Amino acid sequence: MALARTGTLRLHDETTSREIRIADLNRDGCRIESVLPLLLDQNVVVGIPGVGQREAQITWAGARDYGCQFDLPLPAGSITAAMTDNVYGLNTITGAIRAPATFKWQPRGRLLLLGVISLAGWTAITLVVERLLG
Repeated sequence: MALARTGTLRLHDETTSREIRIADLNRDGCRIESVLPLLLDQNVVVGIPGVGQREAQITWAGARDYGCQFDLPLPAGSITAAMTDNVYGLNTITGAIRAPATFKWQPRGRLLLLGVISLAGWTAITLVVERLLG
């Protein structure tokens, strides 16, 4: 499944993680994009949003992408979990799409807006009454 989601990569013998892009994902492995030079058969730990960290081995290398095979297949439901809320930049969207965020007014702004709407309503009523009576 095309995933195109930010993840992490940690070399098996290091403690620091690096940010990567997980391009494709299946239960047995994934394709990652990274500027970090990786070697064939190198052991890594891939951090997948919604799934967690998985130990893997680099099985093939392209120009800037690598194939990783997980030591153990992902459990059922992991692909769906990784796809949840999957929205990423560059005007390209795949997977589940989160509903657009709604603007929420601060309490002071809400009171001000309520006051303005109330004042406008009473002003409109006053103008109508004046025209009817006058």
